[in-house]
Amino acid sequence: MVEKTALSEEELATKLKEMAPEWKTGKNEKGVPFIERVHHAKKFMAGIDFVHRVAEAAEENNHHPDIIINYKRITVRYWTHTVSGVTLADVQMAQKIDPLFEK
Repeated sequence: MVEKTALSEEELATKLKEMAPEWKTGKNEKGVPFIERVHHAKKFMAGIDFVHRVAEAAEENNHHPDIIINYKRITVRYWTHTVSGVTLADVQMAQKIDPLFEK
């Protein structure tokens, strides 16, 4: 298991570029950094199917994202609550679920 320590902004930028370049960074209302990627489904139920596939991968890896469903627009957001930041484990999960965005 990857040690869960928050990455610095520079480390995060480097890791995203290497491992999950489609993911974007942001900060929540409390200023906590996160990474996210948006999926645009063709139909509502296709979006729900996508959420199910993400949930299965998260459960298999015991590392769960925040998932925001806005009709056919699904946002998957990773950050590690225990360190109030983005860890290598978050970036690795982003990389693992990236292929699901293409389906």
